[in-house]
Amino acid sequence: MSQTEIELLKAENERLKKLLTGASAWMERQWREDAHKIAKRRTGKMTDEVRSDFMRENMEEMNYARIRGYFGELLLMNAPKETLSHLVDAEIAFFNLQRSNSGDGLSVISSYTKLIDALVEGYVTSQFRKYAVKRGAVVLRVNDPMEKAIHFVITKRYILSIGRLYGLLKSIRNGEKLFDYGNAFRDYLEKYRTIGDFLLSDEFFLPFSEIVESDVFGGKRHSGKISVKETAATRKVLLGDYVDKQALLYRFLETQSAVY
Repeated sequence: MSQTEIELLKAENERLKKLLTGASAWMERQWREDAHKIAKRRTGKMTDEVRSDFMRENMEEMNYARIRGYFGELLLMNAPKETLSHLVDAEIAFFNLQRSNSGDGLSVISSYTKLIDALVEGYVTSQFRKYAVKRGAVVLRVNDPMEKAIHFVITKRYILSIGRLYGLLKSIRNGEKLFDYGNAFRDYLEKYRTIGDFLLSDEFFLPFSEIVESDVFGGKRHSGKISVKETAATRKVLLGDYVDKQALLYRFLETQSAVY
């Protein structure tokens, strides 16, 4: 390689670095603006006392720094665009839950539900939908609740709910009988091993089972009976209290970040 070619490569690298720095700075501004909008909306629904505590303790900045520091720029940039917003929303709702007398973690769990739905759609369902259509799995042939659910995921672009995902993974792990759509999903996970191996691993499935079977995403959520203790336990499994990087959502984003 000639000296001229080396100089051209160096110049190109510098240009790309500047572009990346600019994109990173823009993303940082966007994240902060989104976090501020959510904080403004959420604090408007707090009691005067809780709102005062939130402002005095600078929780808007604290929450943002906690999330940003835990996940880091790379994982957040590669995550679905709603990820940071749902995390910020959940942290503010968790603060309010701890300081208020409501005793209901519905707002926190609702944000977690939206976050998991976005991750599953972004990393699992969107590609599975294409895979199923390509192999011709678009006709409902069996009167089965799971088959109907997957049929609508593929043909109507419905979300694959937390409960349905859990049921599918459990059936596949246990070697249970599946019908057409279930078999298509199993084959999809076998073909795309990065996501398939992770979802079927003990690392993902066991903690995922724990929160699903706790019913905070099911009956308790719909009846509005989620205690502070149950909410805190769910937060710990999903996010490791923003300390443990072996927590479910961190590992989910980390394993898929290398792919996307």
